[in-house]
Amino acid sequence: MATAQPKSVFETILEWSSGRPAWQRDALRRIVAKGKLSEDDKAELVQLCLKGQGTDGIALEAAPLTAAHIPAAATTGSAITLTSIAEVSGVNRLAVGQTLPFAALGITVVYGDNGVGKSGYARILKRACRARFVGDLLANAFDPAAAGVASATIAYSEGATPAAPITWVNDGKPHAVLSAVSVFDRDCATVHVRNENEVAFRPFGLDVPDELAAACQAVKEALNAEQMRLKGAQDPVFLQPTFSADTPVGKILSSLKATTKLAPLEAMAQLTEDEEGRLAQLNEDLARDPLRAATEQRAAAQTLQRFADHLAATLAKTADEPLSSLLALAEDARDKRAAAKLAAETAFGDAVIPGVGENIWRALWEAARRYSVEVAYRGQPFPPDTTDAHCVLCLQTLPEDALARMGAFERFVQADTEKVAGEAEREFQAALRALEAAPIRIATFPLRRQLTLRSKATGAAVLRALATARLRRRIALNSLDETSTVHMPDAAPDPVPAVRQVVIDMQRYAGELTAAADPIGRKVLEDERNALRDRKALNVLLPKARAEIDRLVQLARLSKCLTETTTNAVTSLGNGIADQVITPRMRDRFQEEIQKLAASRVRVDIVRSGGKYGSPQYQVKLFANDRAKVHSVLSEGEQTCVALAVFLAELATAGHSSCLVFDDPVSSLDHRWRRKVAERLTEEAAVRQIVVFTHDLVFLNDLQTLARQRSVPIKEISLTQTAAGAGVVHEGLPWAGQKIPERLDNLEKDARAARLLYEAHDDDGYAAAVANFYNRLRSTWERALEDRAFCNVINRHRDYIDAKNLKRVTVLTETDTASWAAGFKICCDITDAHDPSRGRNASPPPPDDLLKHVGELKDWAENLRVRQAAIA
Repeated sequence: MATAQPKSVFETILEWSSGRPAWQRDALRRIVAKGKLSEDDKAELVQLCLKGQGTDGIALEAAPLTAAHIPAAATTGSAITLTSIAEVSGVNRLAVGQTLPFAALGITVVYGDNGVGKSGYARILKRACRARFVGDLLANAFDPAAAGVASATIAYSEGATPAAPITWVNDGKPHAVLSAVSVFDRDCATVHVRNENEVAFRPFGLDVPDELAAACQAVKEALNAEQMRLKGAQDPVFLQPTFSADTPVGKILSSLKATTKLAPLEAMAQLTEDEEGRLAQLNEDLARDPLRAATEQRAAAQTLQRFADHLAATLAKTADEPLSSLLALAEDARDKRAAAKLAAETAFGDAVIPGVGENIWRALWEAARRYSVEVAYRGQPFPPDTTDAHCVLCLQTLPEDALARMGAFERFVQADTEKVAGEAEREFQAALRALEAAPIRIATFPLRRQLTLRSKATGAAVLRALATARLRRRIALNSLDETSTVHMPDAAPDPVPAVRQVVIDMQRYAGELTAAADPIGRKVLEDERNALRDRKALNVLLPKARAEIDRLVQLARLSKCLTETTTNAVTSLGNGIADQVITPRMRDRFQEEIQKLAASRVRVDIVRSGGKYGSPQYQVKLFANDRAKVHSVLSEGEQTCVALAVFLAELATAGHSSCLVFDDPVSSLDHRWRRKVAERLTEEAAVRQIVVFTHDLVFLNDLQTLARQRSVPIKEISLTQTAAGAGVVHEGLPWAGQKIPERLDNLEKDARAARLLYEAHDDDGYAAAVANFYNRLRSTWERALEDRAFCNVINRHRDYIDAKNLKRVTVLTETDTASWAAGFKICCDITDAHDPSRGRNASPPPPDDLLKHVGELKDWAENLRVRQAAIA
């Protein structure tokens, strides 16, 4: 039965992350994808942490670490080798249409000066494969049109079988298969100076908990800063309250919490008009002598009681029954007067003057009767029955016909219809005088201010009632002569009970004021006043209360967020992974690697030193003195050797032989260790594909020499920058890095190209080509002296002498040196490195001479090689 593969570091981290907050899972994704978190990353993690605890208004969404983000755990035998990178788009200034090939066996060296595109290709591999720090991948900053998602086509083989090329797109995730390919560069150096005397390292993946712990610390610091800001942002009204702590409002405001509901305060926020008046009265009365205020209250209550009585009487006169009765009396008087008039017309239809029997005439008649019976003819009827009677109005003797007529008049007046009409008119006039005798004044009704102060609603009700009463009276008076139906508006609600209630309240309040002369009684009024005052202040305090609760809610969320920033669980994860990764096998392998790279110069060991903030410390310490300040002992070159030793030790325990990519693994500061690194890479190239990006020709020369000595295939690629962009691929090395055979081959090509110019009669072009040709031929004679004549015993800028080939130098003869001097002189005579005499101005040699002189150098070098090879 097959044995299950143990979980990789990243699989362990992924499984552990499932129980972590969303923001930490997002942080893990960023760490795995980028290695280091930027300040923007940390700021976004703070936002995600807050969002996880319910903070609104954050659009950012957490993207957790998934299996798609982690490098594949390659199994034994599944070696992945790179074939090429092609169809690059959106990466730095890399030219389009280029294909960067890699040899399946041995070493592929990609050489180029700074700025020619090496880093662009290397960053593609960092993101598609397995790298500790992938770095930023930018588009062409000088061509905005080139912006877009970076992509490339990467060809590879799995084992000995070519796989289908993949189209890589920069989505922040390593390719599932290509992540078996590991990339090392200066940023991947796992040696970091810590606490002045420690140099701790992190095997690949073990630095993820370290970075997560650092992210937790950064988030914690940001949250603490926000917490301090919020703690200092409390409104001063809650520090020095303007409200009373024992009022209903004050009790709530004094104990605000994040969970406090403000509905009770909102319900108390509006004072009624009566409460407004009550508050004003309390403020006024508590500011002066309570006994005097009580006396004034009682007097005002008595006055208001009289007003209530008067108001009741006034409203009673305009009630429905009195007004209906008045209108009925008016109608009855009209009807009865009409009947009397009809009777008069019947009795006096032959009267010579108009109006006989009507009101004016009747008044005259009544006056005449009274004068006659009371003065002129006392004791006699009216009209008098004597023959010599005179008219009491005109004083003439009354003839019989006049007496008869007066008798008819008297009988009419004494008749029933006239009497009834008179009585009806008198009753109507009495009712009318009663209504007209009750003037209704609205604008200045008595005690209006006092009543409104105590009850605005009652004051308004009184105004409505009086206005309605006056309107009803006017309509009634204007309708007395109307015969049609009168449309009377409804009477307003009777305000008299409310007025009488105000009187009762005033009398009770007077009692309270009397009691207020005593401290206990006064406190009762003060408590009422304070409660009303605090409620009135809620229009200002409520917004502050809402802001305070929001502040408390934010603080509560921050407290919850801060509990998520503790690193205990992260430290436990790091320790567990460290114990899983830093095995005795790895420690032994590390010792082997450090011996190969630094021999006894760097005597170090891997030592467990605890953990802090999620970061288990496995330190590199000196064997001789574990208290020594290691950062002061190890040079940059030695640190690089230690880093490379850790890198290779990790891979040695991985169980596969996939490609290793090195991006400028050494620098000019590492010259003492350059050859050691080259030796180790050449050794590793015997068991796996090695790709090296470098700008260091000395390091390149070491790789060439060591590869040749160990029979390791080496493929050389150079990159240049042209108008098309950077990263233009060329087979082989540039002129400065070429060996003699490559140079001779290029010189022959240059000679044939010059011939074409010569045959085209392009004299200037041919002259320039010849000068350049002899410049290069001259430098090749010099390189031949170093590489062939002295058998690479001494190389410029190399830090060692290869003495094992010294005996081969003995094949040199005087003829060899003379031939070398002659060939070199020809070049010196023609090269444009020397200013020729103006008098000579010699013509350039013909094309055949160029090929002849190349042949002479080739023969000289080959002759020496054959003779040197014969020496054992």
